[in-house]
Amino acid sequence: MSPDMKQKLQRWLDEASTAMGGDADERQDALLELETTILERIDERTGDGESQSEAIDIVLRDMGDSQEMGASFLPQPALLPPHATRPFLIQTAALFAAHFLLVLGATVAGRSLDLPFGSITPLPLPPHPLALFLRAFETLCFDTGFMLLVYAALPKVQRLIRLPHLKLSTDVDRTRKLESVFFLALTAVVLNFFRDDLLALYVPAEEGSAQVPLVGPGLSENLLFLNVWLAAMIVRDLLYARYKERRTTLVVDIFAGLCGLFVLLRLVAAEKLVDLSGAHESLGRSAEGMGALLNSVFVIVAVVGAALLAARTMQRVFRLAQLRGRGPR
Repeated sequence: MSPDMKQKLQRWLDEASTAMGGDADERQDALLELETTILERIDERTGDGESQSEAIDIVLRDMGDSQEMGASFLPQPALLPPHATRPFLIQTAALFAAHFLLVLGATVAGRSLDLPFGSITPLPLPPHPLALFLRAFETLCFDTGFMLLVYAALPKVQRLIRLPHLKLSTDVDRTRKLESVFFLALTAVVLNFFRDDLLALYVPAEEGSAQVPLVGPGLSENLLFLNVWLAAMIVRDLLYARYKERRTTLVVDIFAGLCGLFVLLRLVAAEKLVDLSGAHESLGRSAEGMGALLNSVFVIVAVVGAALLAARTMQRVFRLAQLRGRGPR
C-alpha cells in the first residue's frame, strides 16, 4: 500500500477514534479491529482486479462516516449504563442509610455531629412526620446527586465502587476464612488486654521515653460493642469455613454486618477516639492538632467503612432472599 493510501486510512481511523468511548486500551483494540476489517475488504477487492487506490476509496465509502462508525463500534459510556443500574441503586441506598443513620444518631445525642466533611444537624424533637419526610427526601436527593457525580466524573472509581470482590460465591476459600478468624481473635486480645501497651505513643521524657496511651474514651466506651462485633465476625467466618454458603451462614453474616454498622456509627458519634492529652508536656500544642487529625481520620474511615458494610450487608440480604425456600439450611 502506497504512503498516500496509508495516510488516508490512518486519517479515517483517527477521525473514528475521536468518537469512540472506553479507555485508551479499548480504543486501541477497536481501531485495530476496524483496520483489520478494512484491509481484508481491500484485499478482496484487489483480488477481483481493482487497484488499491480504487479499493480503499470504495471500502471507506461503504464503511460510512468515520465518526459515526467509531461511535457505533465503541459507544461513549452513558451516565448510568444498564449494567450499572443495580450497583448504583445499591450503593445509593447504602449511602442514604449511612447518612440518615448519622442524622438519627445526632438526634439521639441531642447535638450536631461535626465531621471533617460537614456538620450533621439533629432533627427537632419531637420529630414531626412532615419534617422527617422532608429531611429524608433532602438526604436522598443529596446522596443520589453525589453518586451521579461519581459515576459521571470518575468512571474508574465507578468500577471500584461496584465492589466486585463482595459478590457471593459458593466457592469459599476456607484457608482465608481461618486466617481471618485468627486475625480477628488477635484484634480482640489486643483491644481487651494490651491496648494501653501496644496502642500507645512513646514520647521523649526526662528519663528516656514516656508511654502515652492512644485509646480515648470514645473507643473505651464502645469496647463491649466492638467485642460483640468481633465475636459475630469470628462465628461468621467459622461457619463459612465449615459449611460454605448456606442460609444459616448468610443470616449470621447479616447479623455481623448490622453489628458492624451499629458500632461504626457509635464510633462516629463518639467525642474522642484518640486522646493525646497525656503527651501535651512533650509535644506541646501539636498534641491537640495531632489528636484532632487522628480523630478526623478515624471518623472518615468509620463513615466509609459503614457505607461499604451497608452495601455488603444488603448484598447478603438479596442473596438470602434468592436462597429462600431452597437449598441447605
